[in-house]
Order: sequence, then structure tokens, then C-alpha cells
Amino acid sequence: MLFVPVVYPVAVKLNIDPIYFCIVQTAAVGIGLFMPPLGIGLLVALRFARLSMIQYARYYWPYMITLLVGLMIIIVFPEISLFLPRSLGFIR
Repeated sequence: MLFVPVVYPVAVKLNIDPIYFCIVQTAAVGIGLFMPPLGIGLLVALRFARLSMIQYARYYWPYMITLLVGLMIIIVFPEISLFLPRSLGFIR
């Protein structure tokens, strides 16, 4: 979240749509909250569930791979994520 004010003007100068930038940034930060070993969301969830990282990782990786593939699809094909904002008139 600290890098957004720094990277956003660069993205605008590179003609990246601001809504698209925010969608990709939000998805990436959401995934990062649960990436081991430092994701604070992951650490909080493990503390409440009383699980260790080893117990959790066995079931976690298929979901993480799916989320990362989804993020890559959004990055490679921006029209997927911009379809709804365009149809609602937020983007021309």
C-alpha cells in the first residue's frame, strides 16, 4: 500500500487506465495478504485456527496457484476486468 502513491503516477504516464491499475493492485495486495511467510492475514487466520504453517500449507497451495493464475489472466487480458466498468459507463 505504500508504493501505490509512487507507482500510480508512473502508471498514468504509461497510459495505463487508472481503474485497471486499481483492479490489478487490489488483487495483488489481496493475494499478498495471505502469502507465506509474512502475510498478516495468513498469520492471523493461523492463530485463530490454531494451526501451524506446515499444516496449513498442504491445503493452501492449490488455492494460491489458482489466485496467481487468475491475476495473470487479468494482467494479460485487461478487457476481462474492464468489461463491467465499460458497460456501466465509467470508462470510454
